[in-house]
Amino acid sequence: MFYTWSRLSELSKTVRRTPFEGVSPELRGWNWSQSPIAPIYDVHLSVSDITPGYCDTGRNAYLKYARHARQKPNPILEKGMLVHEARSRAIEAAKQVALLDPGDGQAFLEEMLEKGRVHVERLLSRLRAAKPAEAEWIPRKIWYKAAVIYAAEYERAISRTRHLTPSTLTALVAPELPEFPVDGTPIGLTPTLRVDSLLPSGIIVEVKTRPLRYDYTLALAGYALALESLFGTPYDYGIILQVAIDERRKTIRAYEHIEGIGDQARSDFIQRRDELQRAIAEDDDPGLPPECSPACPYLHYCKPEKVAPRP
Repeated sequence: MFYTWSRLSELSKTVRRTPFEGVSPELRGWNWSQSPIAPIYDVHLSVSDITPGYCDTGRNAYLKYARHARQKPNPILEKGMLVHEARSRAIEAAKQVALLDPGDGQAFLEEMLEKGRVHVERLLSRLRAAKPAEAEWIPRKIWYKAAVIYAAEYERAISRTRHLTPSTLTALVAPELPEFPVDGTPIGLTPTLRVDSLLPSGIIVEVKTRPLRYDYTLALAGYALALESLFGTPYDYGIILQVAIDERRKTIRAYEHIEGIGDQARSDFIQRRDELQRAIAEDDDPGLPPECSPACPYLHYCKPEKVAPRP
C-alpha cells in the first residue's frame, strides 16, 4: 500500500517484464496543440469527471456542468475518501517526521501515531453518509500500517550513514509524491488535477476501493497525457492500486495492477473527453446508463426511488 525504495526496486523489475506496445507520436501529451489531443470544446473537465467508475454514459459530468446538479454523499464514496485521504496524509506526515529527524525508529513511530490520532479524527468529522463508529477503523488501520513501514525505513536510512541532509533523509523514508498537482488545461482538462501518487520512476498510481473497471485504465491515460503535456517526458506505465476493505474481518489488503499506458487507452480517453465536452457544450443529455451504480452521487437526481433514506 505504501511504496518504499526496496518496493520500488522490485517494481522496476516487474515493469520491465510487463508487455508494452509503445505509444504513437501523435498520442503523446506534448502534442497537445495538435489533433487528436487538441480539445475541440472550451469545457474543462477533471479526469474523475471523465472516468468516474460509476456512470457508463458520462451523465455525471453532464449533470455537474450543464445542469449544476448537487452531489449527494453516500457511504461507498465516503469510505473511498477515507482510504485516499488517510493514505496521502500518512505519507505527508512521514515526510514531516523524517524532516524533524527524531533520532530513532521508536521515536519516529510514536510521533507518527500521535499525528495519526489528530488526522483520523479530522477525517471522521467529514463523514455525512457513513457512520463514524462503523468506519473509524479504516483510516486508523491505514495510518498504523504507514507508521510501522516508515519507522522501519527511517531506522534503515539513519543506519547507513550520519551524513544525510534533511531532504535526502525525507526522500529515503517516503519517496512517493501523493496528490501530485497537474495543470490539465493544455489537453482540455481542469488546472487543478491531482494524481493520487507519482513514483520517482515516473509511474502513475491510481488508488481505487471498488472493483476494477476500464475507467481506471482510462484515468491512468488521462494523467499520462496531462503530465506529458507539462513536462515533455514520457509516462508509459501506471498502477491501479486496488484497496480491498473487508468490513466483517476488518482487514485491508492492497493489490497492484501494473499497466502499460498505450494507444488504445489514450485514444479511448480522448474520445470520451470529446463526447462529454460536446454533450455539455451543446446541452445534450447522454441519458442514463443500463444500470445505475449505488456509488453514484447523482443517484438521488436520476433515480430517487433507489436512494435509501439515511437511518
